[in-house]
Amino acid sequence: MSELQDRMKQAVAEAAVEQIRDGMVVGLGSGSTAALMIQGLGARLKRGELRDIVGVTTSFQGEVLAAELGIPLKSLNAIDRIDLAIDGADEV
Repeated sequence: MSELQDRMKQAVAEAAVEQIRDGMVVGLGSGSTAALMIQGLGARLKRGELRDIVGVTTSFQGEVLAAELGIPLKSLNAIDRIDLAIDGADEV
């Protein structure tokens, strides 16, 4: 992957995290861009910039990463809504 693609993915991930507000239930997708977003979300939670966030993951890898970063998780069966879902595009 080129440096330009890496920078673009990082920019997309950062823009996605900026859409998240306190109290949201967030769908956490899979793939390299989604992983960057999960990392950004974890960082904002750690800094205290967001509160009462719940993540719902679409993959085992996303679940492991989110848990490592301290993002509270619930299963899809345990929630009644997802406020925002963020995932990567495999192909455009």
